[in-house]
Amino acid sequence: MDSARPPDATSQKALLGAAAVVVVRYLPRPWLAGLRQARRGGIPLVLLMDDDLLDPKVLQDLPPPYRRRLQERITNRRRWVPKLFDRLLVTSAPLARKYAGLGAEQLPLWPHASLLAPQPRLQLAYLGTSVHTQEFLWLVPLLERLQQRQPHTHVDLFGDLGINRLFRHLPRVRILHPMGWSNYLAETGSDRIDLLLSPLLESRFNACRAPVKTIDAARSGAVGLYSNRPPYRGFVRDGIDGLLLEDDHASWLAAIERLIAAPEERQRLAGAGRARALALSRGEPG
Repeated sequence: MDSARPPDATSQKALLGAAAVVVVRYLPRPWLAGLRQARRGGIPLVLLMDDDLLDPKVLQDLPPPYRRRLQERITNRRRWVPKLFDRLLVTSAPLARKYAGLGAEQLPLWPHASLLAPQPRLQLAYLGTSVHTQEFLWLVPLLERLQQRQPHTHVDLFGDLGINRLFRHLPRVRILHPMGWSNYLAETGSDRIDLLLSPLLESRFNACRAPVKTIDAARSGAVGLYSNRPPYRGFVRDGIDGLLLEDDHASWLAAIERLIAAPEERQRLAGAGRARALALSRGEPG
């Protein structure tokens, strides 16, 4: 359960039906009533603390915004720790010594094997700027469905705080701040992206664009997925050096999932796109 969000009926039911509850770092005010009810019901409560979060004096060394955040999330409610929790687990010897009076127990450094196992990863990206407001809005429901269905897909987007707010509820989506040209080229360079998403919705501004995202796909080693309209229709050869897709989420999701399951097709399409871009760079007909 995510303690950053107030408990709803489902999380409250799960809380009161648990064999034990481990609270990690924070003790938000909206959760206090539920935790007190769980305590009265005999459910063991454990607090896991990996920083010194209970001592207001320690927080004075921190930047003010971060200090206020910690105060709001746990420090101001430190008096509840001995009343609520059966155990206090900490991650360092200094914390164990400092809070020995609360029965603090130091956890061993014992990472779960799953954290160290190789994880399959497929990288997607959309390289539009903040001028593409309608494209960003269009991507939200597509990525919501994709990230729910495909646990090893990661997505990079470039944008400001507004873009971050649009997508921050999604797992494995990274919002990169706008950067200088050389850093941008390095960040999106060769073999950094598997699938380059390039939706381009109909508008007067978009009507005069060139198919430049095909160059981004070629230089990053990606398969390009493009809206089936100019400038990509008539330039991208569908199924040969990229994919042309209608502007409905079902078509895009089906195409992405097909490519996820077909690495040979990804390699073929990406290779053909790069070969065509190289031919154009030599002045040869594309």
